[in-house]
Amino acid sequence: MVPVTVPDTPYEVRRTPTQYRASRRIERILDAASRVAAEKGFSGTTTADIAKAAKVSIGSVYRYFPDKLAVMKAVHGRNSVRYRELVREATKELTDADWRAAVDRSFAIYVDMCRTDDGFRAVSKAGLAATELDENGGPDDPLADTLSDLLVDRFGFADTVDLRTALLQCVTVGDVLTRLAFRLANAGHQDTLAKTHRIIVDLVAEHAPG
Repeated sequence: MVPVTVPDTPYEVRRTPTQYRASRRIERILDAASRVAAEKGFSGTTTADIAKAAKVSIGSVYRYFPDKLAVMKAVHGRNSVRYRELVREATKELTDADWRAAVDRSFAIYVDMCRTDDGFRAVSKAGLAATELDENGGPDDPLADTLSDLLVDRFGFADTVDLRTALLQCVTVGDVLTRLAFRLANAGHQDTLAKTHRIIVDLVAEHAPG
């Protein structure tokens, strides 16, 4: 069966929901998967666990997702949309010269979502590479694309391969070190987070306009 994209969602499912109730069931499955994987980790989570937490039959999960990896891909896609919306809202009043403030706020949002959002916590605990969770399977990352587009559209950065590579480096380093920060301390090891932030700012600064 060829996967189809659900209207107004960032992820693919086996069957397009034809009613609002079905769309809400998919969201409930993703919410449940996030909670369970955040608690047990990806390897410790089963499709049956997800179905039980979502209070749906296991057949309902399989109706929309072939396996738990597909569910986690959907969680990752939803995370990316949520992150993009929060970053846009947090940076909308900044001036064209405030790219550092935009980077600061973007990183702070990421850390806060890793701390409080089950979907982000679940992906962090999954131990899966971004390319395994990206439907395109390429070297891009939706969070890196969000930041690249923001810097180009709002803060005058040149849209170059080097910039997008640098933002991919930022997201990769940020993901690894932020994960470490939350292993070192439940609320996030502050020194590790501060060093991660400095690395990201330095990577972006090399491409700042004039």
